[in-house]
Amino acid sequence: MLKDKKQWFLLLSALVLFFLSGCSSKNDNPDEIASLFANRLFYNEQLSEYQETFSDSELFNKRLKEVEEDLENNFATVFEPISGKLSKSEREDISKSLIDKVRETTSYTYTIDEQSKDELKVTYHVKGFDYARLVAMMMANLLEHQDKIDIGSVGAKHLVTTAYYEALEKSMSIVEPVDINVWFKKDDNKKWLVDSKKTSETDVENLLFVFMTGKVHDDNYEQNMLEEINQIVDREKEKDAKTSSPE
Repeated sequence: MLKDKKQWFLLLSALVLFFLSGCSSKNDNPDEIASLFANRLFYNEQLSEYQETFSDSELFNKRLKEVEEDLENNFATVFEPISGKLSKSEREDISKSLIDKVRETTSYTYTIDEQSKDELKVTYHVKGFDYARLVAMMMANLLEHQDKIDIGSVGAKHLVTTAYYEALEKSMSIVEPVDINVWFKKDDNKKWLVDSKKTSETDVENLLFVFMTGKVHDDNYEQNMLEEINQIVDREKEKDAKTSSPE
């Protein structure tokens, strides 16, 4: 099973790649602007306030909805090479449980770095979901029972889903926050949007990516994630070995 963890990771991590465009607001309170943007992006909250404050809200809302639907429809299917075909309700339950856990465990603060009448620079300090730990704990659970897995059987489905839910139960946010800078500006209608000249598309993508995975998606992301998964799996194996060994 260890030799397959890269495939597991690639399939799982693919579902948290989000590509967002700019957004915008009428309210001139910098704290309102910073929190509205993050609460909409992370927690799907304060929708009406967001629409009143930010421009292009319909497009932004549509894209976020597409992301959420994609997660609901596809996340659980990565289990099927081992578990066999999952029902629609099983897939929905698994995917919903992930996003619920992410929103339950994560948090953020922010710093207003610069502000003027029409511009605002915010640094978000995000304690995102520890996705590496979820994957590693699930893999450790499966490795412990790998000799019992009959691919595609009812037993395999039970082992896979049990491993996932047990890992999810122990999941948490990362310890150290990751900082992402975002510049906002007013448009011609006096609403706010992300300033694309000062904030790259990658910055906004990474804001959501850090929230979902606890990491910035850069060139070293996959290697760093796999190394961390390996380390956690090894620690869990050592812990199990100590627990099962005689005094």
